[in-house]
Amino acid sequence: MVMRRAAWVAGFCGGVLVAGCDSSGGGGPRPVADAGPSAVVPAPIAPSGAVPVAVPLPTAPVVDPNPLALPPRRIKLDPGRRVFTFADSMLAGAKLGSTLILYAATVTAFDGDDLLIEGRAGPPYKVHAGYVIPVPDDPRLRHGDAVLTEWNGVMKHAAVTKLARDKVSVRYTDMDVKTPEGQLKSARFVRQSDGLQPGNYASLADAGELRHVLLVSPVEGDKRRWFALGFGGAAMVVDESALTPIPVKYNPKVGAQVLAEWIGTLRKATVQAVNDPAMFTVKFDRAGRPATVGWGLLMKDPGSVDRTP
Repeated sequence: MVMRRAAWVAGFCGGVLVAGCDSSGGGGPRPVADAGPSAVVPAPIAPSGAVPVAVPLPTAPVVDPNPLALPPRRIKLDPGRRVFTFADSMLAGAKLGSTLILYAATVTAFDGDDLLIEGRAGPPYKVHAGYVIPVPDDPRLRHGDAVLTEWNGVMKHAAVTKLARDKVSVRYTDMDVKTPEGQLKSARFVRQSDGLQPGNYASLADAGELRHVLLVSPVEGDKRRWFALGFGGAAMVVDESALTPIPVKYNPKVGAQVLAEWIGTLRKATVQAVNDPAMFTVKFDRAGRPATVGWGLLMKDPGSVDRTP
C-alpha cells in the first residue's frame, strides 16, 4: 500500500509541472507564480488516493463598454493618457437614470474607438469614448482659474488659489463650504472655458423647471444632444437646444439677483455675501435658509434687473 501511494505521488508531481512539488519534503504543491486567467489550480493530494480535481480561477466579468448605446465617438489624448471616466462596477448594467460618478483614471491602450482603462482594484476594462473626459498633460494653470480636478480620486470643480513649484492649491467650489483647501501634487487638472463643454455645468429647461446638470460628452446624430448627469449623478441624454451654459467664473455683487443650485434645480435667489474666492452666500426666494454656493452653481437671473452699484 505504501509503495502504491509513493508511485502515485511521484507520477502526479512529474505530470503537473505548473504547480511543482516541494522537494524539501513538505508534501504539498508550491504556489503558481503569475498564473493566467485560464490557468487551473490542482487540489491538494488526497490522503486516500482520491483523484484530484482541477478548480478554474475566477475571471473578471465582461462589462459592456457602451451601456447607454451612445453613437460612435473618437477622442485624442496626450501621451500621459489621463482622463476622468466611470468605474467598471458603475457601467455594469447602467441605464438612463443610473447613478454615475466620474473618477480620475489612466488609459492603457485603445481598442478601435474604445479605450482600455486601468482598473482601480482589478483588471483593465473597456469604455466607449463618450464616457470619458480627456485631461491634458500640461493644463498651463494660472491663479484664479476655474478647473476640473480631483478629491480622493473623484472629479470635482475648484478655483486655483496658489501655484507652487510642485503643488497647486485649490478651493473646491461644488463641495461643502467646510471642505479644506486642497494641496494637490501630480493631480489631474482641466482648465475650464465658458460654453457647453465636457465637465461644465449647464441649466436644462425641463417641464417648466430649470435643472442643474453636469455635461459629459456631446452626442452626435440627427440633432445635437448631450450625455449629462443630473441630480445625484443620474445619467441622461438631453437636447442641446434645452441647455444654457452656466459661466465657469461668475462674480456677482451683494444684492444681485441670481439663479442658484438647490437639490438639483436652479432657483431664484439674492446674493447676501461674497466669500472670496469663488464662493457666495445666497438667500432663496420665498423659503429656505441662506446657502453657500460656488462657481458653476449659480448664474445671473435672466429675468432680473441689475440694481447693484
